[in-house]
Amino acid sequence: MGLTNMNRNRPIIITGKTGTGKTTMARGMLPDALVLYGDELEIDASSVNVENGLIIEDIHYNTQKESLLRVIRRYRGSLIFTSINEKDIPKEVKALCKMKRAGTVKHLFDSIKELAPRSEEPYSMHMDTFTLANNYLRESDRDMMAKLLKVNKPKDYQIMNVLGENLHPNKLLFIDAIVKRKWSQNYFYEMLAYVHNGKHYGRFNLPKYRPYTKTSYLIKKLGIKNGSKRVFKQLTNDEDFVKYAKTKLNNTQCRDLGLGEKKVRKKKPIVKKKGSSLEDFL
Repeated sequence: MGLTNMNRNRPIIITGKTGTGKTTMARGMLPDALVLYGDELEIDASSVNVENGLIIEDIHYNTQKESLLRVIRRYRGSLIFTSINEKDIPKEVKALCKMKRAGTVKHLFDSIKELAPRSEEPYSMHMDTFTLANNYLRESDRDMMAKLLKVNKPKDYQIMNVLGENLHPNKLLFIDAIVKRKWSQNYFYEMLAYVHNGKHYGRFNLPKYRPYTKTSYLIKKLGIKNGSKRVFKQLTNDEDFVKYAKTKLNNTQCRDLGLGEKKVRKKKPIVKKKGSSLEDFL
């Protein structure tokens, strides 16, 4: 660490979804700080006279890594960044900062409620597949459900896998066999929305997936197309193929594929020849 950074507090990055109070937390730590946004970092922060700290908001959006690093290295005061997530922050920037989380409770509506007491809480139409499926099972307004499906456009196989764990197969049989990928996408979402009436009060079950195995990867490594286990099993009857496979795989991989142990070559001990002396010629 350089001498210029020895007595300096590390910058702070506050992460959290929209409305979780990132800006409120940052202003609480630096109440009189200058506030900039990530797309305004073309300004040289070392030339800005900021005595009470600097807050840079939304660095996840259209912000260059070099700009962030330049600000961290040149600015000498208290520095706070905000971002809606951690994955969009470059790892070089995270290594120079301390991370804080704003939490998951949304405080934005509380301040809106004070200004407009009769206002309704905002409802986001954009959801991930599991949240959408959970709403699908419980929402009695099927017109709203059809609209949600059309807005989010979940992958047909994903939404059907999740719903198949929670609904009777007869409800999904016609849609899965006839409608899916054969009729228009919008019609698929409409049929899916109205085939169920909502009001599902049971437990939400997640789909079960097979555990990941390296078998297909190892079979492809041997040059077998598509990692076909059937073809591999037929080839194991050929001794030449088994010998070839053992040259391509290590001992652990051979055991995983049932090829048996590899022969370990024993190194011959090196016998040092005794140097000849004058007595050997007498």
